[in-house]
Amino acid sequence: MLYYEAMSDPTALARALGAQTQEEERYRMARLLQEGPAQLLANAALEIETVLRLWETQPETARQGLTALLDELRRGLNDLRALIAELQPPLLNELGLRVGLQKYVENFSAQTGITAQWIGWDALTERLPAMMEIAIFRIVQEALENVRAHSGARHVQVRFDRAPEQLTVTISDDGRGFEVTRGAAVGRRLGLVTMRDRAELLGGNLQIFSEPGHGVRVVLTAPLRAAPRSSNRGG
Repeated sequence: MLYYEAMSDPTALARALGAQTQEEERYRMARLLQEGPAQLLANAALEIETVLRLWETQPETARQGLTALLDELRRGLNDLRALIAELQPPLLNELGLRVGLQKYVENFSAQTGITAQWIGWDALTERLPAMMEIAIFRIVQEALENVRAHSGARHVQVRFDRAPEQLTVTISDDGRGFEVTRGAAVGRRLGLVTMRDRAELLGGNLQIFSEPGHGVRVVLTAPLRAAPRSSNRGG
């Protein structure tokens, strides 16, 4: 991040941050595809080989194996559809950040069993610029993915606060937490670099508060800008 601070050209800074954010996003999606659909297909291939060997001598066992495989493939298809929805959140462009993000949080809670509180978002009554909406969505998405994958939490809270010229989004959980000062490797593993880059692109900042045994609190603060009335949000 130090070389970013040395840049005096805001346009060059935005391009550099955007390029790094894209690379981090590709890495995250590649990891999710590898851990999800790719692993599922590899397991399915092995299971089919086993079923074929058993087909003549143990047909009932083979049938049970195929039934289990069918259930597994159906679950994998649902996971893949969820990943596709992450690439282009279907409600975000049409209905805005509040509705699109609320739906995402509800789905997250249903899929993980982690209770999610949705607080203060009724205060967001207007549309924000498209880049701002997608950046906030991705920050919340990455924070919730960390809750799912690393925290061991039972509860998470997604809170929105606004001031006349500023918004604050806070994602907090009651999980195991971590030592914030452990260095860049932890930050990259948790996607914190990407989240901070997105916050900087908004002219804001992102802070992480945590300690072992006391959960994690991710706080995004950014200038509040309404979308132009003539804004084309179809892209």
